[in-house]
Amino acid sequence: MTDTHLEIERTYDMPEGDALPDLIGVGSIARTEHQEQFELDATYWDTERYDLVASRVTVRRRTGGPDAGWHIKRAASDTVRHEQHFPLTDDADTVPDEVLGALFTERRGRGLRPVVRITTTRAVTRLLDEDDDQVAELADDRVVARRLDDQAPATPRTWREVEVETVEGVDEQVAHELFAALDGRFADIGAHPAAVTSKLARGLEGAPAARLRTAEKPEKHTAARALTKRLRKLRAALLAADAELRTGGDVDLRATARTALDIAAVLGSYRPAFPATPAADRAAEAADALAAVTARAALADYLVERLPYASTPAQDLLVDAMTRERVLAATRERRAVAVGEVTAFLDSEPYLELLDALDDAVERPAPTAWVLRSPKHVAQDVSAVEKPRVRELVRNAVGDDDESVGLVDREAADRAATEEAWRAATRARAAMDVLGDDAFPHALWKRIGDAADVLTERVRSLHALDVLRVHSGIAERGGEGTFGYGVLAGDRVRLAEDSYDQAVHALNRV
Repeated sequence: MTDTHLEIERTYDMPEGDALPDLIGVGSIARTEHQEQFELDATYWDTERYDLVASRVTVRRRTGGPDAGWHIKRAASDTVRHEQHFPLTDDADTVPDEVLGALFTERRGRGLRPVVRITTTRAVTRLLDEDDDQVAELADDRVVARRLDDQAPATPRTWREVEVETVEGVDEQVAHELFAALDGRFADIGAHPAAVTSKLARGLEGAPAARLRTAEKPEKHTAARALTKRLRKLRAALLAADAELRTGGDVDLRATARTALDIAAVLGSYRPAFPATPAADRAAEAADALAAVTARAALADYLVERLPYASTPAQDLLVDAMTRERVLAATRERRAVAVGEVTAFLDSEPYLELLDALDDAVERPAPTAWVLRSPKHVAQDVSAVEKPRVRELVRNAVGDDDESVGLVDREAADRAATEEAWRAATRARAAMDVLGDDAFPHALWKRIGDAADVLTERVRSLHALDVLRVHSGIAERGGEGTFGYGVLAGDRVRLAEDSYDQAVHALNRV
């Protein structure tokens, strides 16, 4: 059984031996209640590379006190953390599978090992209002931290700190107003908010933490600087979507697909910007695979929203309730399958290699000479590759059908060619968006974008027709009416034909 809550607290550095400040009158604090001192013993775990620390995540097994157990903390800021509790296990040397599963992405699929043992002598003071309701809890901690790596110093690190944590459910703004008032009281006695708020971070000082060794940002006004900045944002967006997908949250599938496509565009279209290594090649391939699987999920999501309904109210009245429900059920099933494919990919080795590559590119960029040029010069090279590639694939998608093959095979080939052209055009536009139309000719940027938009509509229509054809056939074999399917299909045929003509026009302009 797991329990999750929001933890809002402020940590202060306190010299040993100094008395705590008088907190009566701060905010709604009317009186204090001191409790019996107790001992806490916590072992913190991380990977060999310290992936959890780099992700601002801590995991520990703690005994003593009222909340003994396994804890995962994810820091949203210096004062706000999302804390997840798991039951205490008898085996102190093995991380429970449930905890490992909750940390899969942050640990990049790697195993965990104990890295620091922290023992704390804690004296708690409850801070109460005039109705004797608790406002916050103050913990006065004497801390002893022992690193557990091979290079750990013989003498443990010791310090004193005071944590003030608000009661659960308090509004964040109210909590920060309380902290602001507390800051003044602590400042009066020469104590200040801690520069390092994590016990683990203090305890790890000097540890050989590979993930924490960062490199300087690339020089300003270079393409490398723009790529690094974009990848930092994309990595954050991807990890946020990853967390939602793993917990069954309400993830925006279309935004996730765009994030994956943008990553594929950076790692693919700007491939000479990154080291010429097999690992970098695999990361680019994984990004393409992630873009493909999330694009299918986004397309399925679109069909759930739009396919059961005609484009005009008059036509929509012609679609009977059973047809609409059948189409809705079919599209929901397709979306569920597509989302399952995405979550399965998130557990794959290629995805973990992609995350490692993003970590390196963001935290330790090693730009090549090619990308240390101005965005305009790099854009010229990218345009020379992307423009003819998009043009050729769009030509294939709108070319004449092979009449020597059957109708079903022709339609499948048409759909496959259109999807390939669509992916190429949308990726090329995403690649151009990284440096913007200050670097790329605006006319080319717009034409590629127009081609991507047209092909997006055409792909949607072709997949919609495929769904309608299959389920219309099922209805017909079951003796049901198919008129409603015909109404919906007519809409999609018109959109497909319009987008075909527009794609031909876009080809001539690319």
